[in-house]
Amino acid sequence: MNITKITLGIITTFILTTSCGGWSNKDRERYLNDCEKAKLDSTFCNCSLEKITSKYSSFEHAMRNENDFPEIFNACK
Repeated sequence: MNITKITLGIITTFILTTSCGGWSNKDRERYLNDCEKAKLDSTFCNCSLEKITSKYSSFEHAMRNENDFPEIFNACK
């Protein structure tokens, strides 16, 4: 399955199950756990988390810009 589709699914699930208002430590841990459960490499998961959290101030902000995710994921391959 395409890594972008898998990762988009992880992020969408992650965003829907977390609270709004920023990137808490719990949010970051959950993202990494969900990413690794999808059998993605931990280096990729850490890279994508770093890029997403540095680019977007909150989960809500990231969701409003979901079209940018493939670019972020490609940078982490």
